[in-house]
Amino acid sequence: MRLLALATLVGCIESGVTAIDLDAIAVVNGDFDDIAATLARNDIGSVDFNGYIAQSTTWVGDEPPTRDDPGRTVESLFTEPVPGEGKFQIEKFNIVFLNSGTRGLNAFRYNYTMETDDSLLLDPTAMQNACDYVDGGGSLFVTDWSYDLIEFCWPDAIEFLEDDTAVDGAQLGVASTVLADIDDEALRELLGTSVINVEFNYSDFAVMEKVGSDTEVLVSGDVIYDPVGSEEPTVMAGAPLAVRIPVNRGQIVYSSFHMFPQTTVFADALLFRGLDGLERGDGDKSQEAAGE
Repeated sequence: MRLLALATLVGCIESGVTAIDLDAIAVVNGDFDDIAATLARNDIGSVDFNGYIAQSTTWVGDEPPTRDDPGRTVESLFTEPVPGEGKFQIEKFNIVFLNSGTRGLNAFRYNYTMETDDSLLLDPTAMQNACDYVDGGGSLFVTDWSYDLIEFCWPDAIEFLEDDTAVDGAQLGVASTVLADIDDEALRELLGTSVINVEFNYSDFAVMEKVGSDTEVLVSGDVIYDPVGSEEPTVMAGAPLAVRIPVNRGQIVYSSFHMFPQTTVFADALLFRGLDGLERGDGDKSQEAAGE
C-alpha cells in the first residue's frame, strides 16, 4: 500500500539499524487480541505500549484498559526519538508484537461513528521507522487488523483480498472455526499433527489470498468472507492463515486470526516457530530498554 500522503517514501530504506538485545521485547496492546498472555505463559518478559482503539475486549474483570490510560503509547514507540542516541524508541527492541485492533492503522474507529483512525499510516516518520526497523534486523509479530502496516512496507509479501490501496479493504472474513492445514514441517513436528482447529472469534478479519515468493505459509485453510457488493458469503479455499516473511536482516510473522482464542499448545508453537531465536524466559531486559 502507498497512501498519497506518503508518496515521497519509495519502498523501505535500509537504515543500518541493529536491535540492541534479544531480551528487549515490546507489546502494543490492541482491542481484539492479547499476545502478551502467550508471552507471560512462557515466562517471556515484555513492556506494554497503549495502542487501544477504544478498549480491550479480552480483559477479564472490571474496568478494561482503554486508549486514554496514561503511560507508554504506540505513537511514542514508532515516532519518539531516544534522547542523545540518534535513533527512535522502536530501535531499542528486538521484537515488537502488534495486536489486532491497534489504533492508527485503520480507516475508522470501529465504534466511534465515522471518525478516522489512520494517524500512523499517514505519518511518514512512523511508517519509515517501521520499515527500517525490520529491514535492520528487528522482528515484528502482527495479527489481523494491524495488517495495513505490512501492506504499506512490504506490499509484495502478501496479496490481501480486495483493493490493496484501500485501508481495511481486506477485512471481510466471517467468524467461524476452520479446520486448518499445518503447511510448515517444523510447525507440524512441534504440534504432532498436520491439521488443527483455528478460531476466528470475530468477523471482519483480514483475508489473505496468496503470498509472495519469499513468504512462508505456516497455516492455511478455507475461510468464509463477505465479498464487497454481494449479499452471499463466499469460501476462499486454501487461504493462508499464518505466514512468516524474511525481510533482509529481520522477520515478520502475520496471522489473520487472533492468538488469544487459540489453544495454548497451538499459540505457543506458532510463537516459537514463527520467530527465529525466541526462547522461553527471554525478555529480561525489556524494562531496561523502556527506561524503567
